[in-house]
Amino acid sequence: MTDIIPDQRSEFIAGLRQLADFLEATPSVPCRSSERFVYPLMTNTEVEEFAAAHGLVVEYDEAGNAAADLKFGTVTYHVYGYVDFDAHYARKEEERARTWAAEHGLALLPTQGGAA
Repeated sequence: MTDIIPDQRSEFIAGLRQLADFLEATPSVPCRSSERFVYPLMTNTEVEEFAAAHGLVVEYDEAGNAAADLKFGTVTYHVYGYVDFDAHYARKEEERARTWAAEHGLALLPTQGGAA
């Protein structure tokens, strides 16, 4: 599992605490009644290991990709992964390229002996 460097992690956590203190001390400031932090773990195995370490249930979507939620009141720390991250990434990149091409009046065509 990749993560930010320790100093950045500490700063982020301190910022969350400051935000919570500010919201608690300033009831006139609007805040959400729930929040979801989304964190990609890339693979199903990483999600399964995270879930096991925190006593969570892993849920799988129709494609077999894994996800788990760690709840803190109305705040959710959502982790997810993929059966095959490389294939998922390749599909998303192709979709992005096709969208860009269509928006610019272009079309992607297969190369000699390749698929597009």
